Amino acid sequence: MSKEKNYINGIIIKEKVFDNGGKQLKISVVISDLISQLSEIKNKSNSDWANLIIARRKEPSDKGVTHYAYEDPWRPEKDYNDTNDPQYDTDNNNDDALPF
Repeated sequence: MSKEKNYINGIIIKEKVFDNGGKQLKISVVISDLISQLSEIKNKSNSDWANLIIARRKEPSDKGVTHYAYEDPWRPEKDYNDTNDPQYDTDNNNDDALPF
């Protein structure tokens, strides 16, 4: 069963593509809205962390919004150990994976 996404309100994300192929995301935030939603996530999850996903829209909006944000619903099991999680593998020495 699919769980309804908890979209993050008060965030506007626009991608800018430069002539040389470079890209950047410009993020504008309504601070009070974001703080309110993050507080709700904190109270619900009883954690100081909020995991968010930034996803590309199928089509940019009329105002040029290209991405949106929502809460990542994944929560670790009580006995979860991130040493077995490949996304946290620091021993792979793959410098090509670095974004910079």
